[in-house]
Amino acid sequence: MEEGKIAAIRDWAMPKSVSELRSFLGLANYYRRFVEGFSKRASPLTELLKKDVHWNWDPECQTAFDGLKQALMEGQLLGIADVTKPFEVETDAFDYALGGVLLQNAHPIAYESRKLNAAERRYTVSEKEMLATVHCLRAWRQYLLGSSFVVKTDNSATCHFFTQPKLTSKQARWQEFLAEFDFEFEHKKQSSNQAADALSRKQEHAAICLLAHLQGSEIGGSVRDTLREFLQKDHAAQNVMNLAKAGKTRQFWVEEDLLVTKGNRLYVPRAGDLRKKLLYECHDTLWAGHPGWQRTYALLKKDKVEKVKVAGLLDPLPVPTRPWESVSMDFITHLPKVGDFEAILVIIDRFSKYATFIPATKQCSAETTAQLFFKHVVKLWGVPTSIVSDRDGRFIGSFWTELFSFLGTSLNISSSYHPQTDGQTERFNSMLEEYLRHFVNARKKNWVQLLDVAQFCFNAQTSSSTGRSPFEIVSGRQPVLPHLVDHPFAGKNPQALNFTKEWRQTNDIARAYLEIASKRMKKWADKKRRPLEFRAGDQVLIKLRPEQVRFRGRKDQRLVRKYEGPVEVLKKVGNTSYRVALPTWMKIYPVIHVSNLKPYHQDTEDLQRNIVTRPIIDLSQKEDKDVEEILAERVRRGRRPARRIHKYLVKWKNLPVEETSWERVEDLEAWKQKIEDFKLRQLTGTSTI
Repeated sequence: MEEGKIAAIRDWAMPKSVSELRSFLGLANYYRRFVEGFSKRASPLTELLKKDVHWNWDPECQTAFDGLKQALMEGQLLGIADVTKPFEVETDAFDYALGGVLLQNAHPIAYESRKLNAAERRYTVSEKEMLATVHCLRAWRQYLLGSSFVVKTDNSATCHFFTQPKLTSKQARWQEFLAEFDFEFEHKKQSSNQAADALSRKQEHAAICLLAHLQGSEIGGSVRDTLREFLQKDHAAQNVMNLAKAGKTRQFWVEEDLLVTKGNRLYVPRAGDLRKKLLYECHDTLWAGHPGWQRTYALLKKDKVEKVKVAGLLDPLPVPTRPWESVSMDFITHLPKVGDFEAILVIIDRFSKYATFIPATKQCSAETTAQLFFKHVVKLWGVPTSIVSDRDGRFIGSFWTELFSFLGTSLNISSSYHPQTDGQTERFNSMLEEYLRHFVNARKKNWVQLLDVAQFCFNAQTSSSTGRSPFEIVSGRQPVLPHLVDHPFAGKNPQALNFTKEWRQTNDIARAYLEIASKRMKKWADKKRRPLEFRAGDQVLIKLRPEQVRFRGRKDQRLVRKYEGPVEVLKKVGNTSYRVALPTWMKIYPVIHVSNLKPYHQDTEDLQRNIVTRPIIDLSQKEDKDVEEILAERVRRGRRPARRIHKYLVKWKNLPVEETSWERVEDLEAWKQKIEDFKLRQLTGTSTI
């Protein structure tokens, strides 16, 4: 007997509850006439199904379970296929699985079942049923091709699959596959389709389980009985029910004295506090798991809902007008140490996509980074008008910001929690890391020597964004590659054309491609995004990253809440970021991208639900500066005689001494304790200055 035929039965896991046991016995009982002494074999299992019997899976039950599985797989049950006789295929699909059985003369030949993946679980009921048919016919293709057979299903819509007027691309592919077979659909009631139904409802397939009973709830009793009781008190619902009974509305109908609308959703009356209690059961209780509004809605609606798109439509950076007008830069760190080098400074020209890879030390300071930048970029291409980077401490320190302020270069720093601002360099980092992984030696000590070759390879390749190679855009010609050195020029005119004209045309073409690529990127990015706007004074929640938060006094990060707040929106910054009023303990940059914000809606009816009882968290941002120590203070006059400007000299954590800077007292609200420590040292004469 082939292994594939009986895999579904052989791999059936041991039942862990009455419902799982019922599912197994539902299949076994359907073929009991093929199993000798079925009642005796199943006796220990059926005892567990009796009312008020405590669940106790003892060795006797395990023996009976294994014996029944073996009996279902023996030759006396699974017959040998006879291609001269007609076949029958019974299929069924459930929310999380599909199944089927191949029969001849009502005798099973093979079983088939499998789980549905995440995409398939979003199919409609009819599509799931058709998927079950397609899957089973594909599994038993060797038996069914060239034979006439019947496919029995409990879904009537499936029987009309070949006559429906419009098809999706997926359904068209199914029809093309099914055209290879000679069969007819036959509708079969669910009660008589037990085998396929049981295979599709195996409990091990269940990835999402809906609430079947509201046990221990405040509602009490049967939910449907409670709904009927409250419907009698809802006058508006009574009027709709009367219209539905008279056939005067198509949006509602009455089933078992309950008001039902499209999607088989039950109407919950407004009378009393039934709606509030249902929301409590499906959201606030420990068993509900405190889901979001979508999952709560899906739980009540008995349907799955897509997650919302990322907030904030794509706001692309302005397209440069010439090479080296705007650059982006980032560090690749944690590389094997070679000499003094443990990192790579990656600099990308945003116009030509020309890449520069510079080996650097792990503790490369802002001053050293600036020296590398002048040596490898400014010396060759001039000073850019803008630099795009993340919130690395070297790029937001006073030395870096003031240096480029003097040079007239604007710094585009990413907003908090939004590294996508410098997504171009992030992508180049990934490609460079992949290149080095392929060509590095066994000791991983030659990556520094590989950087020059990697830079040449990257810059000689044609970019899909510009339609030219970065080298060609910057220099006006394509470099001579190693495999072309021995080949003479084969063009019709070996004389160079007007160099300036060609270069200008190359730049124009590159800019046109960049514009197209930018629009294409925004178009596809916005398909996964949604617009979200806030006004000054709105209350919002801030999304936190797990690696940046912790419980106070503990290292546990796994269970830290994902959002903190509410906080007030102060103003809009740019097109997709907002400045918010952060509490003093939240030491992050106050400009947050809209994708990390969500509206806060206060419960005005039950104020207790607004109180957070979970532990307070500490929050810090690795890329932002953190005060290590206050070194000195000074007070200077402002423009008006009566005004005094109070500043402190700050030593920043994880930054070299040359990054110390004078900061206003109002900018140090989050570090009041550091200021108090400094004043105490001044009083006791233990100041570090």
